[in-house]
Amino acid sequence: MNNIYLDYAATSIKHFDIFKDVINELENIYANPSSSHSLGRKNNILLKNARKNIAKSLNAIEDEIIFTSGGTEANNMVFNHIENSFSSGEIIISNIEHPSIINCAEKLESKGFKIIKLNVDSSGIININELEKKITTNTILISVMYANNETGIIQPIKEISTIAKKYNILIHSDIVQAYCKIPINLKELNIDFASVSAHKIGATNNFGFLYTKSRNIKPLIIGGGQEQGLRSGTSDIFGALVLSKCVDKTLNNIEYLKNIKNYFLEKLIESNIEFEINGNLEKSLPNILNIYFKNIESQRLITYLDINDIYISGGSACSSGIIIGSKIITAMYDKNRAKNSVRFSIGFNTTKEMIDIVINNIKKLEDKLLERR
Repeated sequence: MNNIYLDYAATSIKHFDIFKDVINELENIYANPSSSHSLGRKNNILLKNARKNIAKSLNAIEDEIIFTSGGTEANNMVFNHIENSFSSGEIIISNIEHPSIINCAEKLESKGFKIIKLNVDSSGIININELEKKITTNTILISVMYANNETGIIQPIKEISTIAKKYNILIHSDIVQAYCKIPINLKELNIDFASVSAHKIGATNNFGFLYTKSRNIKPLIIGGGQEQGLRSGTSDIFGALVLSKCVDKTLNNIEYLKNIKNYFLEKLIESNIEFEINGNLEKSLPNILNIYFKNIESQRLITYLDINDIYISGGSACSSGIIIGSKIITAMYDKNRAKNSVRFSIGFNTTKEMIDIVINNIKKLEDKLLERR
């Protein structure tokens, strides 16, 4: 066995079998789906069917799916819509959002909007009562991610949505990490916008979509009027077809991920390594474990595993490449805990044999460090 990749939450290993199938499918149909000739119409049908299957995965309808370059662009579309639809107002986000949300919010703040951040406790979950207390007559948008990218902790989006609708407030959720890892029914959640990136489930980079319930959203990219006039640019039929096929494969893999994650925990406990889980394990995705190791700093562990061809992640990387403590874990606990916390994220290619090797390496490092004390 060579490399052991446990950083699927950053980007998944690609489903190259699906890539090859789609290349073969498109080999003789290379036209622009917007073209009026027969080749264009054939590709437009393929694009339409892919959109329909992707919408079905969320209990949405195809016209509610707007293809984008990924989750970051989709997030930007929502905040661009707010900027161009309101002259002022208050926006509520959590303090553990993806940088694309944080930066979009800061941009609006510089233009006079008020940004309110919700804290999370050691469970990694926002306080619903705090959310409702923060709402005023000026609140125009609530944006809370469905599941956190570092901890996998799942937020109570249905409860958040219920509160938002009670006060007639728009609600957006970055569902990039949660998509296809847990069942998501957007009709039941009753949210207005949701953002997705394809590469998180083994599809292409630079592809994703925005779910928009009302389709009443201001475009961020204008031009030829593709995507119902909401996102111009030549349609990426390859990206759409690959994502559509990866959706079914990933949804069918949820139980497998749960089993591997449980096996990881069992082996950690058996190893007698001193560790604690960050966040609420019962309310987390089946593919992410964020772990605090009492005796091992994250920088040391990441480097040691890397030398042994095992790839995981810790906090945010600064420009020098040195790992600094995760802002998410710092928000949940403190800086000291963040310095000793790392993320393991598994995927369709992860096996129990790989987990055994990872645990053995962590145990070896901990033993060496304890011997030196």
